[in-house]
Amino acid sequence: MKLMYLTAAVVISAVTLAAQTNTDRPLPPGDNPPPTVFDRIKNAGTAKDFDSAAYAIVCDSTVNTVNDLGVTFTDNYVLYKVLTEEGCKELSVLSQGYEPLTNYVEFREINIIRDSARIPVALDGVRAVPAPQHGIYWADSLKLVQLPRLRPGDGIEAVTFRKGFSYALLGSGAPPDERYVPPMPGQYFDIVRFEATVPIVCKKYVLKLPADKRLHSQVYNGPMFSSTTYTQDTTVYAWWAEDVKAWKPEDYRPDATDIVTKVVIATVESWEAKSRWFFDVNKNQFEVTGAIKAKVDEIFAEAGVTNGTEEEKAFELVHWVAQNIRYSGQTMGEGEGYTLHPGSMIFEQRSGVCKDIAGMLVTMMRAADMDSYAAMTMAGSRIEDVPADQFNHCVVALKKADGSYVMYDPTWVPFNKDIWSKFEAEQHYLIGSPEGEGLNRIVYSPAEDCPLRLTSSAKILADGTLEGRFEFEGEGTMDSRLRGLASWFRMSEVGDYLRGMLHNLSDRAELLAYRHGDVLDFHKAMRWEIDYRIPEYAQFIDSAYEFKSPVMRFTSDNRILFRPGAVEWSEERHDDVFFYTTQLLDAKETIKLPSGYEITGEKKSDKLDETYASCEGTAKMSGKALTISQRVAIKRRQIPPDGYEGFRKVMQEVKKFAGTSFRAEKGGAK
Repeated sequence: MKLMYLTAAVVISAVTLAAQTNTDRPLPPGDNPPPTVFDRIKNAGTAKDFDSAAYAIVCDSTVNTVNDLGVTFTDNYVLYKVLTEEGCKELSVLSQGYEPLTNYVEFREINIIRDSARIPVALDGVRAVPAPQHGIYWADSLKLVQLPRLRPGDGIEAVTFRKGFSYALLGSGAPPDERYVPPMPGQYFDIVRFEATVPIVCKKYVLKLPADKRLHSQVYNGPMFSSTTYTQDTTVYAWWAEDVKAWKPEDYRPDATDIVTKVVIATVESWEAKSRWFFDVNKNQFEVTGAIKAKVDEIFAEAGVTNGTEEEKAFELVHWVAQNIRYSGQTMGEGEGYTLHPGSMIFEQRSGVCKDIAGMLVTMMRAADMDSYAAMTMAGSRIEDVPADQFNHCVVALKKADGSYVMYDPTWVPFNKDIWSKFEAEQHYLIGSPEGEGLNRIVYSPAEDCPLRLTSSAKILADGTLEGRFEFEGEGTMDSRLRGLASWFRMSEVGDYLRGMLHNLSDRAELLAYRHGDVLDFHKAMRWEIDYRIPEYAQFIDSAYEFKSPVMRFTSDNRILFRPGAVEWSEERHDDVFFYTTQLLDAKETIKLPSGYEITGEKKSDKLDETYASCEGTAKMSGKALTISQRVAIKRRQIPPDGYEGFRKVMQEVKKFAGTSFRAEKGGAK
């Protein structure tokens, strides 16, 4: 889902040691001289001072100099200190990622700082190798250098130079500046993180812009120092932070840019200007060919919507594109990453990344006389107010007669009944239009939009065997997950996966049969039926049957059916919890007991209604059967730390109720 190139903040961006000292001015008479690199390593501390970290970033200093064309020249100085043997391994190879079409990078100096010696590392050992790639094959590469054997206490200083506007790149000598003019000529943007998974003693980022360029900037997720100075031709901006603790990412969290301290900067005038640029750079990519028009007519005829509404036709088109354009990105050379491939090319090749899949839908919608446009969004993270390139995904906007837009995402709806995946609720997006659009956001999707409705009917035989059937269907993200159970695996593997799900109930569980709906019928909610048998499920103890609810155990520890219940939530948490989606679990169960046996009274879970989650459940006799109901709602896709305690309380209650033991006695409890 790569649309725009990642910013220089994602790769490490750069600076000189002078910039890191927080001043480029001469020292006043009588002041102490600045610390040397040996002083910095000596005074940085040990693993004990850094909570047993493997290594620390003692100094990370970056100076970006931008010319009138928007070409950026980046000088970077990084000083590491090895703290443990593990740090020796982690820092044994230094690397820089690059993409050959957009950036140039070179290691200019690398030294090992050991005791009072600076040991140079020969740069003829630098190697360029292909970067690991999956789904997107755009010639991304790595520049690597193997360091000599390190020791705890060593320092490593690395000086690099970059030129361009995105990833780093390798070449034999720096190519001409014109090659690295950014997609929006003359403009600059960056997203700079000031936290890492290791401690940072000091990090500074300096930006030198031509005096006539205006800058938007804002700091998010924490405080930092900043300054602005001027020369006749240049405005110099600086941001820096000191003594930054290591960020320890937790599971089920949003993207790091939503959490860590960062500064977002951009020179582009407004979101409207960005919108117009995105429209202009892609306006010629949606030419409708005869073959595409014929396919659109065929799709409508087969679906019986030739005379249907625009909504009905758009529904058929988004699902045809989703199911028929494979996700696989091939480079087209210059402009890759922000220019959509022509619709005719994608139609012929039947493959592309998100921008191409979206472009295919725009083209087919226009073939059907629909007023559609490409749009940019950020999957899995928010977009801040500053009009920087904060996008990683491309989608489609269909303009209605009243001027409003309906959003479609063919990349995220393969095997999904929706036109826009509920996994993308509350995401920001920017439509490319000739008039220029502002930044918009998808509306909140309540838990009721993503229900899992599960019915369990079971009976306990006289020998304690449990025989039963689970019937369940889903909407929204749960529809997608239930279709996934049939589409993620080979047909021969589906049964094995279902047996694994049943083993949450018992290792003796037997899968008898299963049935599911048509995974390609997007007009109906996806359904499953699972028949099973578990010998000795109910234990006969002291003249009574003891057992637990199958439905609650089936769902409470299953990542597909109810992901929050499959996690052991720690008592404390510092990151937001992020699930991508809300969810409603609505489960009902009937368990027929052996003749003459019953459970008296009623058992309930605590009814909790917290800000971000809620639950309630009951279990009681109804005639000759035990009936159980459970309803759990995850109300928001993202839960901040101040809402975590209430969320965890609900999850604990859900697990507690799932662990309830029932005792059926002859004639009822005495």
